[in-house]
Amino acid sequence: MKFRMIGWWTFSGSTIAELSVINGMNLPAMRWLLFIFCLLLLPLAAWAHHPSGTEPVGNDVVMARVYTQDRERLLQLGNDYDLWYYLWREGYALIRSDRDRLPADAQVDVAMSESLKQTAQVFRGTGTIPARTCYRTVEKTFADLQQLATDQPGLAQWVDYGDSWEKDQVLGGYDLSALILSNQSIAGPKPVLMVMAAMHARELSTAEVATRFAELLFNGYGTDPDITWMLDYFEVHILPQQNPDGRKMAEGECTVSCFPGWRKNTNQNYCGPASSSRGADLNRNSDSSFWGGASSSGSACNDTYRGPSPSSEPETLAVETYAASVFPDFRDALPNDLTTPADEESDGVFISIHSAGDIVFYPWEGVNDLPPNLAGLRGLAQKMGHATTFAACQNCFIGTASGTTVDNVYEKLGIASYTYEIGSSFGESCTGFESTVLPRTLDGLLSAARHSRRPYQTSLGPDVLDVELTSVGGGNLNLLATADDTRRAVNGGGEPLDASQAIAAVRYSIGEPPWLASSVFDMSADDGAFDEASEMAVATIDRADVGTDKKLIYVFAEDADGNQGPPSAVWADLDLMFDHSFESQP
Repeated sequence: MKFRMIGWWTFSGSTIAELSVINGMNLPAMRWLLFIFCLLLLPLAAWAHHPSGTEPVGNDVVMARVYTQDRERLLQLGNDYDLWYYLWREGYALIRSDRDRLPADAQVDVAMSESLKQTAQVFRGTGTIPARTCYRTVEKTFADLQQLATDQPGLAQWVDYGDSWEKDQVLGGYDLSALILSNQSIAGPKPVLMVMAAMHARELSTAEVATRFAELLFNGYGTDPDITWMLDYFEVHILPQQNPDGRKMAEGECTVSCFPGWRKNTNQNYCGPASSSRGADLNRNSDSSFWGGASSSGSACNDTYRGPSPSSEPETLAVETYAASVFPDFRDALPNDLTTPADEESDGVFISIHSAGDIVFYPWEGVNDLPPNLAGLRGLAQKMGHATTFAACQNCFIGTASGTTVDNVYEKLGIASYTYEIGSSFGESCTGFESTVLPRTLDGLLSAARHSRRPYQTSLGPDVLDVELTSVGGGNLNLLATADDTRRAVNGGGEPLDASQAIAAVRYSIGEPPWLASSVFDMSADDGAFDEASEMAVATIDRADVGTDKKLIYVFAEDADGNQGPPSAVWADLDLMFDHSFESQP
């Protein structure tokens, strides 16, 4: 009845003014009929207003918390409302909705609701964001990372891998740029860790944590033993601002208060050139078997608008092309093949950083089907879950998301790929960022980095920590380390925790990592036998075997199932050995 009415009124070819008499009724009677008809339609309109659950459009749109730990309730909230994120630590979902459609148990967040009324403006500042001075603007992010490449070109390179939509349209905009960190004096090819941030403009902390990670690696090279060997033998690619046009709009929403809402790019072809709802959701736009599916919208004004076709946006196409140029293709599969696994000896890890929620997601993200490399993908997710204290799971809490970059990289290239959801809000306070979000996420990224080589295998093996080298009498060195196969966590993600195994062996190599070293040497169990999931190992090293140059000693462990974990390293600097002990922590 509703659609017949709209069709008659809109497309009949006549106006009401012309229809002074219809079936014997005069115009005043017709007006009364229309008024009564519209009243009858109100309940239907309220029900049909938000059929997809992702597009509130009323005059009184609010943000509200719904406290629940029930998975089915969360999925229903995602279907019925615009669910921004779920904070499992606090036990609530944040939704956006018309006030009169809120569930009965919803609690309106007044400050966030008022922020929705702001008109986003491009912030022209180039330093830090006024209301969040711990976060650098697009310009400062790029300038600071580019300076690293200028300062040490043998360790850092600044590369242009594409253009933003506005740059592509000659409307200003930005180059899409990445920082590559690796010791270029050591030849490759090398396994790659790629970290991408700020695809969603309003998720402010993501770009800053990626930038701080780059600075941590850069400043730690040559002093921190693990950072040094990882940058010697791996490459780290940091893509700090994947959506710079949209990010500038979000920065404009954080000049006094900071409840940023701009999510998409700024493509003016969608939803009107001046609309604050314009653009495409870049994390629903990637070319995968799931493009156009769950948790994406075909409506151009929607926050999850997927674009008219896969990879329609220059930012999306640029990162997909860049990833394909950097990572080898380890998955020999036909299009839409979701069952052929990647080579178990694949190298490389890809991480897309988002907020909020403190969750590590692994593929598939577009469906609940288990991925073919399940053991390795889930194994590394649980290792990173332990390092970050995040939940580690596939599509837990809030369900699937179609057209993500993570699914594209895993499906097309077979690379172990993950989404990080960090922190507790889009405009995370500087206090919360510095004290909690930053250290947790950096620990997770360091965990990912050490698994860049053979992640599907090393993620199943033990970690090595507390590596210590001391000088003892007779010109010998004492090497101590702990091998631990228990460092996995799901933290409420609802999945089974991978079982730990007894340590079977602990070994070390001198000067080169074990996969390159000509010799590896056994260590002994401190208690006499390797038969537990966590063991201390010891070895005595002849000083002559180390030589006179400063070098690294690498320690790695194997569990009873034959899974070998990644190494940890310690400096052996014999000139200082009699004055200091050296330690390494993962």
